[in-house]
Amino acid sequence: MQRLKRQQRILSLAFFCSFLILLLFLRLGYIQLFKGGKLTAEAVRQRAQTVILNHNRGDILDRNGISLLGGKEEKVLAVFPSLLGKGDEDAIKIVASFVPQAATAGTPFIALHGVEPWEEEFFNNLSLPGLVVTKARSRYGPEALATHVTGHVGTADGKGKVGLELVFNRELAGASPATLAAIIDGKNNLVRGLGYRLWESKETHRPYNLILTIDSNIQKKVEEIMDARIARGAVVVMDPRSGDILAMASRPNYLQVDLHRYLSGEEEYGDLLEAQPFINRAILSYPPGSVFKIVVAAAALETGKTWLGKRYYCPGFIQVGEKVFNCPHGPHGEVTLAQAFAHSCNSVFIELALELGKETVYSYAAAMGLGKETGIPLGSAEEGGEAGGVLPLPEEMTFLGDLALAAIGQGQVEATPLQVARLTSIIANGGYLVEPQLVKALHSRQGLTVKRFGSASRARVLNPVTVSKLRYMMLGVVEYGTGKAASGSLLTLGGKTGTAETGRFLNGKPLTYSWFTGCVPLENSRGVITVFVEEPLRGNAAAAFKHLAEAVYPILP
Repeated sequence: MQRLKRQQRILSLAFFCSFLILLLFLRLGYIQLFKGGKLTAEAVRQRAQTVILNHNRGDILDRNGISLLGGKEEKVLAVFPSLLGKGDEDAIKIVASFVPQAATAGTPFIALHGVEPWEEEFFNNLSLPGLVVTKARSRYGPEALATHVTGHVGTADGKGKVGLELVFNRELAGASPATLAAIIDGKNNLVRGLGYRLWESKETHRPYNLILTIDSNIQKKVEEIMDARIARGAVVVMDPRSGDILAMASRPNYLQVDLHRYLSGEEEYGDLLEAQPFINRAILSYPPGSVFKIVVAAAALETGKTWLGKRYYCPGFIQVGEKVFNCPHGPHGEVTLAQAFAHSCNSVFIELALELGKETVYSYAAAMGLGKETGIPLGSAEEGGEAGGVLPLPEEMTFLGDLALAAIGQGQVEATPLQVARLTSIIANGGYLVEPQLVKALHSRQGLTVKRFGSASRARVLNPVTVSKLRYMMLGVVEYGTGKAASGSLLTLGGKTGTAETGRFLNGKPLTYSWFTGCVPLENSRGVITVFVEEPLRGNAAAAFKHLAEAVYPILP
């Protein structure tokens, strides 16, 4: 009986062991037949040194399909430092003389861009295993436009860090980068038969290309004029009918292609960093100064509190409570409303605002788009994106002096150049508040539309009669008022100047911001241009507006 039980136990153990062996063989067979290729590739990758030739991201294009990034395909010299030691010592010294990093063991890198044919022949003749001339695609070039809008990717990981590159990182990102790999053995020798390999993604749909409303021709002219006239500031060009942003530029500028130099602390680029070149001033908020008088004038005309020919008296100041507000361009004496607007008379517009009351001024300013983001996809203010500006609530204007300051665009009131462009579009398009548009669509690499972004919404905020009166007043600003520098012989232009106090001083003189926003042309406007100057190179905002208007008018849509 015991013998029988012992045999049964042995037989059970044999069956169990056989079952385990069968499972092991099945597992080995599955790995060999179904996963062998993948595991082999992973093993090869573990024995590979790689350098990225192209992060394989989608392009950012203007409204006509032209790239704003300026990237191009070019020949580059890839260096694999650990393999250089396998070559001739004299050849290594030659390479190290003009590529010092090659003498230091480390990760592979791109040493030279734009390798010429004679240079390629020279490197090939050296016959060094660690040097490879191959094709790579740079994402950015020195001719890139709208850099503050497009943003940039990280130099190491190729992921969007700011601007549209960040907001649309998922759509622009490819499945994997194009990589040049050196397959090596345990002794750092190239594996015979494998050597160098180009690894590319087989993805056919992603990445997507981003189509913007920006016109590269308009953007280029704007940036050229800014480079000649504005050291710090911003310009926005907008179609008042559709809300399309045709150009948006900020100064000082930076080049994405030189990003690694900014971040490396090179002396030349370190000085530029102090000027904060990465800030997009077109979507930051600043005191709008007398540009806010457009809101006060619109509210007063719309509510019937005043009319174009109504007369006021400006003694050069106005007292509100215990505070005296000076009129920097006065005294103007007896003036009509239109003349007060043209000469940017503080006394008259503070008087108007006090008559209207803080609730009315606030309601019209809010209805005309101030105090809230426009909604363009450049991220939140916390992410370095669009600011919402500042529009104090009626209960926050506890003193009449607060309302007086708001009437002349000072105190708590702040607006972005983009918000001011949207405000001006109301006068340019006949009284409608439009939603600014920056991104039109996502396209596949085959040119098929993957997603189309909604068209601008329109809401009437002013009646056509009020708009006509405001245009007439804007004409006076240019013809005989504070914006005479914007007057040109080629076009009939109109707009509004603004000078905002910063509370800061330079060499004993107060620092001010200069604004000009206007319609191009004044009647049947096809464009709105807003100019904000923090630090000029030449002239003021009104003069820059004139040059911008004359340059872009022939190519406005």
